[in-house]
Amino acid sequence: MDGDGVKRVRSTNQPGEVDRISHLPDCLIFKVLLSLPTKEVVKTSALSTRWNHIWKHVPGLNLEYDDFSEHDSFVSFVDSFLSFNRDTCLHKFKVTYDYSEADEPETGLVRRWLDTVSRMKVKTLDVTDDSAESWELEMTPALYTCGSLVSLKLVGLTLPSPDLVSLPSLKDINLILVEFTDEWALEKFISQCPSLKNLCIERSFGDDIPMLRVRSQSLLTFIHIVDSDESFDDERILEIDAPMLEYLKLSDGRTASFKLENTASLVGVHINTAFNLTSTRRFCPNDAQKRNMIQNFLLMISRVDNMVIASCTLEVIYEYSRYEQLPVFRNLSSLRVNLDGYVWEMLPVFLESCPNLTTLVLGSIQNHVKVGITVSPRRPRVLPSLRYVEIERPFKGDALEMQLVGYLLVNSQSLKKLTLRLDDSLKKERSVIFNELLLMPRLSSTCEVVVLSDDPSYHQ
Repeated sequence: MDGDGVKRVRSTNQPGEVDRISHLPDCLIFKVLLSLPTKEVVKTSALSTRWNHIWKHVPGLNLEYDDFSEHDSFVSFVDSFLSFNRDTCLHKFKVTYDYSEADEPETGLVRRWLDTVSRMKVKTLDVTDDSAESWELEMTPALYTCGSLVSLKLVGLTLPSPDLVSLPSLKDINLILVEFTDEWALEKFISQCPSLKNLCIERSFGDDIPMLRVRSQSLLTFIHIVDSDESFDDERILEIDAPMLEYLKLSDGRTASFKLENTASLVGVHINTAFNLTSTRRFCPNDAQKRNMIQNFLLMISRVDNMVIASCTLEVIYEYSRYEQLPVFRNLSSLRVNLDGYVWEMLPVFLESCPNLTTLVLGSIQNHVKVGITVSPRRPRVLPSLRYVEIERPFKGDALEMQLVGYLLVNSQSLKKLTLRLDDSLKKERSVIFNELLLMPRLSSTCEVVVLSDDPSYHQ
């Protein structure tokens, strides 16, 4: 295996200068080179005589098919690397492969590579099939028993149903648009990883898993992302039983029912789901099963310290609150709400369930799922602990925006600072906006309103 075709670089050392890098021990040099793409590692062969062959012994590969002008050259390079290092314990194998680029696609090619690296006791495995979701590449069963594996990332591959799983060292799993040969393959895989700490699953809407159970005694972080498609009416279910779980992110436009158990360790959540409700599938107060599910879901996340929540979720919570009392989010101190526009009238109901909230950030979100609610007028209550508010969305000073700011100022008795940023394209005179803000009543006598702008002349 050689570096033919790789652009050479000259050493920048002047005569008499000390090449300190070349005097480092191999273990440190390998550690540095492992963090680089292989095409950059190969270029180091031109630095000095010592570096001429050292790149060949780096126990890791990080390569993409488009690093080569020809597909056959890419395949040959990977084969040569694995052959040259066949007696090495491999630290990393990261490959991006395009099945459609081959003149004669070999479905067993990547499978053969995976069989090889599993025998080489690979620690980090990262394989991407860049073939536009063909799912022709199937993960080899040998990886289910790769005892050395610590980190696994698969993109666009197919996961076969395991007969045996033995992955005692696996801590990180990232599965993106992975297909499964049967609906139980993923559940069985996850449950047999005793050291699992971080799990991220980005599912396609057609993965044929009606119910997913995530059961882990070691899991700390779980991210679940599902494409949204309103044309699907099936009732998908996600059950999570992870007593050590500290962070949960659900960005899920498909799942209708969430069941959380043993959430005492949960500290932070990021919730972006409408529980499969839309403008045509609206919340029905007579649906006892849906009401109970939402009640239990809110109860299970009510002990968190920080939260990010989307408009669609807030709308469902508001609609639910018209029929059931919300749980108290007593520990919640930091909240970010990603609003679609300034449909803020739902906000007070939730904020009043967070008696110890100190920091509120109002962001914005696009491609919002409309749940279809009607907001009823009500008298808001005082927010006793809120101290800092930041409105990230560019502020134009229209009526709804002013109502939102007015609500926060007049109901936050401990507010110290409210920060907003002017929209530089606004037509309304800035001086008019400033005057309106100055005239707004404030419950807190120490509150400061900070107005930011990209135009420094308007910074106040």
